[in-house]
Amino acid sequence: MDKSFITTAAIGAAAGALIGAGAAVIVATERGERIRYQAMDAIEALRDNGPAINERGHALVEKSQEVTGVVKETLGAVKELKEESVSAARDVKSDVQDSLRTSGVGGKPTDGSAGSM
Repeated sequence: MDKSFITTAAIGAAAGALIGAGAAVIVATERGERIRYQAMDAIEALRDNGPAINERGHALVEKSQEVTGVVKETLGAVKELKEESVSAARDVKSDVQDSLRTSGVGGKPTDGSAGSM
């Protein structure tokens, strides 16, 4: 998540709250004065909590960047381990094949027998 997403989300939430409050004023059956007070309370709560929400958003962005870094490092280590494992397996396979070729095992028996199963 980047900072622009957090900012856009916060602006969207605030705009949604304001639009919702405006719609409530228009369609509500209660007295307009009471609804205006409720809308103003909601706006004031958003204004009061906005900086804290913004700070939490920034902290979340920083934490997600840290986690992303750790994941990338881990993925790099796993890829390196995989490559080393594949290389070691190839070396073992090659050594076994060389050993079989030089000992005469695995192909035709060198003593003339039919071989045992």
